[in-house]
Amino acid sequence: MIPFVDTHCHIDTYEEHAKESFASLWERLDTKPEAMVHVACDPEDFEYAKNICEKYSFLYAAYGVHPSCANTFSDEIEKQLRQYLSLPKTVACGEIGLDYHYEGPSHERQKSIFDRQLRLGLEIGKTLVLHLREADEDSLSILRKAPLSGAKLHVHCYTGNPEFAMELLQLPAEVFIGFTGIITFKNAQNVRDAAKIVPINRLLLETDAPYLAPVPYRGKPAHSGMIPIIAEHLAAIKEISLESLMSTCRENTRLCYGI
Repeated sequence: MIPFVDTHCHIDTYEEHAKESFASLWERLDTKPEAMVHVACDPEDFEYAKNICEKYSFLYAAYGVHPSCANTFSDEIEKQLRQYLSLPKTVACGEIGLDYHYEGPSHERQKSIFDRQLRLGLEIGKTLVLHLREADEDSLSILRKAPLSGAKLHVHCYTGNPEFAMELLQLPAEVFIGFTGIITFKNAQNVRDAAKIVPINRLLLETDAPYLAPVPYRGKPAHSGMIPIIAEHLAAIKEISLESLMSTCRENTRLCYGI
């Protein structure tokens, strides 16, 4: 098996949903990733991320305030975020962005906090992990106004259409688009259509564990050992070999995250 990385997972949430410790999961996995990016998207989870990434050499962290938590953001939280983004095993700022699918913080509040964190991540020079759901126009408006030259963006868990993907890829940054187990879902043809038009050198593999386990495990807690299933479906969509897909995605991860 070609080495692979799960570029986006939530280990603490996995432990809660699966009622299983990460240590236990890791021990029983037959197919293990070479590395994992654990994403802390609520300030209450930042310290957990720091501690577990210090414990395991193959774990790296991303820190940010998810759009659903935008109302918790403050000057003090921004100060904390800046400190966590400066830690040695931090590879990204995120996930940050806009989510208009669920009721939550107002759109104006989400836009304000997205822009604030986006500029913080750019200032520090970290890769930016973007959560953009059903907010295409506002997302593009904010991104196009930001100084993105030289930036690296991971558009995480892509759920949009091909047109939005093309707009994102035209931004003046290195844009990578991550696909999850959603591409195996029967009702996700729009996501498969988007994956088809994204250049191979812009693809990333991710689980968003414990969410979105691929078929035939849909409804169960996802984990990083499921990446090869996602890769197999993505390779079929791209009409290339599994080995080529996984090898290219591994190199893309190095370019995006430096791991």
